[in-house]
Amino acid sequence: MAKPRLVAAVLALSAAIAAMGVEQRHEITTTSAAAAPRAYVVGKTGLVQVVDTTNGSVLAHADTAGRATGVAVSPDGQRVYVINGWTGVITEVDPFTGAVLNRLFTQVQLSHAAMRPDGQRLYVSASGSVAVVDPHNFRLVAAVKVPGQPQGLAVHPNNQVLYVANAQDGTVGVVDTATAFQTSTVQVGGLPQYLAISPDGKRLYVSSMRLGEKTPGTLSVIDTTTNRVVGTMSVGRGAGSVAVTPDGATVYLTLPKERSVAVIDAATMTLRERLPIDAPSVAIAPGDPRVFLATGTTTTVLDSSNAVLATYRMRSGELEEARPRQFDAAMIAFPPGQPGQPTATGLRSSSSRSSSQSTGSS
Repeated sequence: MAKPRLVAAVLALSAAIAAMGVEQRHEITTTSAAAAPRAYVVGKTGLVQVVDTTNGSVLAHADTAGRATGVAVSPDGQRVYVINGWTGVITEVDPFTGAVLNRLFTQVQLSHAAMRPDGQRLYVSASGSVAVVDPHNFRLVAAVKVPGQPQGLAVHPNNQVLYVANAQDGTVGVVDTATAFQTSTVQVGGLPQYLAISPDGKRLYVSSMRLGEKTPGTLSVIDTTTNRVVGTMSVGRGAGSVAVTPDGATVYLTLPKERSVAVIDAATMTLRERLPIDAPSVAIAPGDPRVFLATGTTTTVLDSSNAVLATYRMRSGELEEARPRQFDAAMIAFPPGQPGQPTATGLRSSSSRSSSQSTGSS
C-alpha cells in the first residue's frame, strides 16, 4: 500500500528550499551489449506498462491514478518515478510487481522529470522551480529557483550539470547539481520545451516553439563546453520530445501537430527524413541503436535505417478493471546512461519483409 507524504511548504518550491500483440516486421537481433531489455511506457492517464523489448510482452503494469506529465527510471531499473503533474504528485512504482510504493505530494503543478546518471538525485520541473528529490529515501531535499516556467530537463553524463528548459523567457538554465543553484542561462528564443543531451555530453538539443498561427518550431543545439548556441533549424509546427542516437550522429524530434517524426543529421543540423508516424514521444536507450516511439495504443520500434522493426500493441483488458479507459502511450523512458557504458555496434534485421502476429490474452 502506498504511504502518502505531504511535502507542503517545501514545494511551494521557492519558499523553503490488451491483449498484448506484436506485429514484428523483422527478426530483431542486436549486437549491442547495452541493448535495453525493458522499456517503461507511460500513458496519458498515468497507467504504466513495463515492456520486454525483445518480444513486446508486458511484464508488469501499474496505475498511478493521475494524469502523467513526466517519467524517470532509476539507473538499476528497480524504480520508476511517474510525475502526475496536474495533481502535483510524484509516484514511486516497483516495475517488477507494478506496486505503487510511495507518493510525494507537492501541492504545486509539476511537469517533466530527469534522473541523474549516478542515481543520487531525481529532478522534477515545477512552477518557477525545479524540485530536487533524494530517490533513496524519497524525500525533497532542495528546490532550485529558475526563471519562467521550467519544462524539459536533462542531466550531463558527468552528473555535475542540470539543464532546464525555461519556457517563458526563452532560455536554457545551467544548474550546478552540487549547490542546486542556477549559474547561467543560454538564450535560445521561443518557448523551449524538451531537452536531450548527446551521449558524450558535448551537445545539448533544445526543441522550441514560437507563438503564431502555426506555432513554428525550432531545434537548437548548444555546445556544452562554451554554453553557446552553435546551430538552429526550423522543423515545422510545434516542438516535441527529442532523442539522440548512441553515436551522437542522429537526432529524432517528434512533431505531434504534424503527426510526424523528424530525423536530423546532428553534424549538419539538416533534415534527413520526415517519418509519417504520429508519436508524442521518442526515446532511445543508452547504447541501444533502436528508436522507440509512443504511438497511442502501441509502441513502435525502429532500427537505425528507420525501418519499423516491430509494433507492440499495449495491454488494455486488465488495465480497465480499476478505471475503464484506453491505454494511450504518451512517454517512454529508460534508465540513464552511465559513464563508460558500451556504445551500440549496430542492429541487424532479417531480409524477410513478411509480418507475423501473435496475440495474448485480454
